[in-house]
Amino acid sequence: MSVEHLPTTAATPAAAPGSGLIVRPATGDEAAALSELALRSKAWWGYSASFLKACVQELTLTADDAARAVVVEVDGVVAGFHLLADTAGPVGELDMLFVDPPFIGAGVGRILFEDARRRASARGWSTMQVVADPQARTFYERLGAEQVGERLSRSVPGRSLPLFELTLRSPSAAGAPRATYWR
Repeated sequence: MSVEHLPTTAATPAAAPGSGLIVRPATGDEAAALSELALRSKAWWGYSASFLKACVQELTLTADDAARAVVVEVDGVVAGFHLLADTAGPVGELDMLFVDPPFIGAGVGRILFEDARRRASARGWSTMQVVADPQARTFYERLGAEQVGERLSRSVPGRSLPLFELTLRSPSAAGAPRATYWR
């Protein structure tokens, strides 16, 4: 599978089947489709209908949100997306990262997370925070995030969610040569 990063200013048409994997900016007109994908992804964990109903507002993207999101397409099908908070300063938040259930376990989440990490670092963030679903704890830990606390859910009163942090390297440090020790 090839990975292609498209410029963030391009309005990119859907890729043809068999085109591989593409990371591209979302568009505002994808808000409804991305919102539905987020809800399907949340439902994959086996939550009840009443729980999912409580999450609908939080998982609904506006056209402006969607225009700031990044999607991964696999053979022309949107497989997942991420959305970074519109934050200035050294600490920012990964607002959303959702993978459509048919693609869970196929590496799409890792690609989205690494893309979010790269973009967060390019924004000058030194730390990226993630308020995660408890079911995704292992996913974020495997990718190097550490749980530093909890936050209350915006959707379900009294529900605590794990808060993760990931220390980011600056874009200039990412390509800097490393010291080599000789014996």
